[in-house]
Amino acid sequence: METGHSKQKKNWFEYFLEFIMLFAAVSLGFLAENIREESNEKESAQELLDSFINDVEANVILLDSLLEMNHNAILKNDSALLYLMESSEIELDSFYRFLPVGSYRYLNNNDTYDQMKSSGSLRFIKDTILLRKIIKYNNTSKAAEFRSITQEFEYVAHEFTEAIQKWMPGEIAIKRHIQSYITGAFKDMIQSDEQRDLFMKLKGFSENKDFIIKGEELQKLKKELTPVISRKAFLMSSSQRFMSMTLEQAKDLLNYYKSLK
Repeated sequence: METGHSKQKKNWFEYFLEFIMLFAAVSLGFLAENIREESNEKESAQELLDSFINDVEANVILLDSLLEMNHNAILKNDSALLYLMESSEIELDSFYRFLPVGSYRYLNNNDTYDQMKSSGSLRFIKDTILLRKIIKYNNTSKAAEFRSITQEFEYVAHEFTEAIQKWMPGEIAIKRHIQSYITGAFKDMIQSDEQRDLFMKLKGFSENKDFIIKGEELQKLKKELTPVISRKAFLMSSSQRFMSMTLEQAKDLLNYYKSLK
């Protein structure tokens, strides 16, 4: 005599159906998660792309300014070189007023591009023309930075500066230092009358003095400085060319990107 209900065994079809339902539920869950992650990645990629475009726009402003300053520096450098080569005697104060002693560095703002590259966000750019323009611009911009910093700036900061300072009298060095504070870019940094009086006293050491170089001493100066000044002119022109290429490609990229909107 039976004391309970007998359990009805499931047939193979019911087990198979349960497996299919469980498999479908897990698969749909994975699919939904992948869709959500891909959507988030696409959104993040678009944010990075917008940030990259902002970086390019900032670089355009920087390049416009650098190209103008670099152009003026090249003209001054060549004027100093011409004065040096044509003159039978050199007044050093005038010579150093001609000669630009600094260098303008182009620092490529590419942090966002590097982030796009490392995160794989570039794969979401389906427009192959846009992608090629982005990569081409970035490569040219990096080359311009290398020319500007690793070649031009390093040369100017070391070999060029050491060569011209060898011929610079202390009085002229003081005069250049004082002028930068009294009438130049640092004039707003003077905080007191005492500081201004100190500068004016220093200025007296270089006033109404001539520093004439001629004869054999001039020939030695020409022999030493002509190569380094010419080298600087070449490096500045090289930087100018690569910065111009970068600016042209940046504007082309921006115009194309805006046309997609």
